[in-house]
Amino acid sequence: SKRQSDLRSVQSALEQYFSDQFYYAASLPSAGSPLKSPDNTKTYLNAIPGDPTGTPQYSYEVFPAGCDNSVTKCTRYCFYARLENSSITVPTGCTYTGSYNFAVTPP
Repeated sequence: SKRQSDLRSVQSALEQYFSDQFYYAASLPSAGSPLKSPDNTKTYLNAIPGDPTGTPQYSYEVFPAGCDNSVTKCTRYCFYARLENSSITVPTGCTYTGSYNFAVTPP
């Protein structure tokens, strides 16, 4: 439940970011660092959470692939975690193939 709560917190921050910027962050800062606006004037999340066990860390993927928000805007994301005792619940359109079995995307 901690991982699901972490992912929902990041999802909420990313939606606020999108509401202001009209695109999603091309990358997320490392665990423990804040998610801020591109001009550093607004904080959307005080600290990006890290996986409580440390391995594997959460993973963030943006689409279209290679978007950087200068030429191509990031219009969608998948934010992944590995849950214990869970079947795969990765949403359609998320492409990560690894040990992750849960993801959140834009609502």
